[in-house]
This record gives sequence, structure tokens and C-alpha cells, in this order.
Amino acid sequence: MSFPTLSRRLALHETVTHAEAAAAWLATDAAIGRASAVDAAERAARSGLVSVPTTQTRGLASEIVLAELADARSARMRDAGAFAIDTEARRYSGLRMAVGFAARAHAVSEKGHRSDVPFMVTLTYAGTNADWRPNHLRDSLTTFRQWCKREGFACRYVWVAELQKRGVIHYHIAAWLPKGRAMPKWDKRGWWKHGMTNVIRAKHATAYLMAYLKKGDLADRGSLPKGARNYGVGGLDHSLRRARRWLRLPAFVQANSSIHDDWRRCVGGGWTSPAGEHYPSEFVRIFVAGTAALQRVHTHARSIDASGPFSWARPGLVQLH
Repeated sequence: MSFPTLSRRLALHETVTHAEAAAAWLATDAAIGRASAVDAAERAARSGLVSVPTTQTRGLASEIVLAELADARSARMRDAGAFAIDTEARRYSGLRMAVGFAARAHAVSEKGHRSDVPFMVTLTYAGTNADWRPNHLRDSLTTFRQWCKREGFACRYVWVAELQKRGVIHYHIAAWLPKGRAMPKWDKRGWWKHGMTNVIRAKHATAYLMAYLKKGDLADRGSLPKGARNYGVGGLDHSLRRARRWLRLPAFVQANSSIHDDWRRCVGGGWTSPAGEHYPSEFVRIFVAGTAALQRVHTHARSIDASGPFSWARPGLVQLH
């Protein structure tokens, strides 16, 4: 019995779709396991022994082949000047960055601190995900925003969605109120009409929010009701919104852009600078042996070594004597 060589299997992944390649990969691994077991049985028979293929034998052969494939794939990555990407890890990192920055921004002011008090509000459904509607949270936040306006202070909050153990969506909201003010009970006020609410004063609201964004739960977010968002932010001032936008730009754009510069995505790929110059993306997405990877195709000059959001010192703003 024979099975495809390593080079043939790698070539297979270059010519078919990712899904087809994955299916072929698994099918070939099964064939390798069966072939290895038969080879072992034939060798045992020639030596006068009786052998029965076992799961352990097939598993060992498969592990060896997978290790060889991993080494070959790494070599192909190096030759192509590419590196593998973990889509889920990148998504998780972006989610934590957006939520963490917004929460920390709400906790400070231009003077470096606020006297506001953070509260955690949990909104829970009494029923199932079939009861969820996209306007439920929006309407509740609108009512909260109107209450803040009547009371005479800014409405500032960050929320994240999470699945309960029973698989039903619920929301965790961190909101900052002026010192001396208390957060109302949203269900008793009629702001949340779909189940129960819980309100606590939270000394470390940012840590609470980040705890609800556990990496192990990321796959479960695909089970959120269709159309449900992962998080939302309200009340950031203009500069903080621009800084949050800057954090989501590619590295070469960050190094050539302050938070107030308007870089725009181009149709078909790349970015347009405030001066109207087109900058193609530095990386393209490719597949190497069935693995998603990024390959560098451009290297753009960087004005500064950006380590965080910044603003240019424009002429006329600083006088030299």
C-alpha cells in the first residue's frame, strides 16, 4: 500500500481551496495510518509473529507525519518570506484593545484623573436567544443617556456581550457617574424590560470588563444571536475617539499619521494619505501548504517610531526663542 509523498501533499494545498485542502489532508492522514498499520502487520507476519493494528500504532504514524508536515510548512514559510497568522488570536487582541482603551479613557481626564465612580450593570434575559432583538440594548442605553442629560452630567459607558452558561446572551455595562450619584436599577425603572438586572459599584471596572473577554470564550461568540455586536462605547470625546481609531491602523500608517490625520482605506486595497497619495498594503494574504499566512510585498518609510497615539507639533503652535 502506498500514500502520497510529502511534496505531493504540499502541492495539493497550493492548488485547491482551504476547505478542500483540509479535507484532503485529513483523508490522507487516515490513509497513512492504515498503511502504517498494514506495514507493521506484514513485518510481524514475516517474523512469525501475529500482530493486530492498533489505534496507538496509527496515532504514532500520524504524529510523525504531522511533525514532518509542520517542519516542511515552516520551511516553506521562510522561503516565501511569510508568517502564519492566527485569525482568532488577532480578533481577540483587537477586541481587548478596543474595550480596554475605551474603559481606561473613561477613567481619566485631561488632569490625569476623575472623581467619577464606576458602576457595573448586568442585563439578563429571562427567556432564550429567540427573544433577543437588536433594539433592546439600544433602547435601554438611549433611556440611560436621556436620564444622564436630565441630571446634568455626561453619559459615559462601555459594554460587552457574553453568553451565559445556559447559552443565552447577556450584557455587562461599565458606566461612570459623578461622585455622590447612584446608578438606578434598570429593570425597576423600566429601562430593561426583558429580564433581570444587577447593579454594583465597581472599583476596578476596566478589570471587570476585561475578565468577560476571556480568550477561551472567543469561539463561543460565534453563537451570539445573528446581528449581535460584541461591544459598544459611548461618551468618548473627539480626541479619544480619534486616538482609538489610530490604534486600529496598520503599523506603517500609524508611523506616518497623528490622531488627527485622515487616512482612508482604498477600494481594492491599501490606504490613501491626507495628501491623496496611495499607499499599497505592506502584506498580502496567502496560503502556504494550506495555512493562512501574510507575506510582505512592500515596505513603506516611517516618519517616526510610533509607540502610541500622538499629534504632530504643527508650525505656529510652538514658538522658539
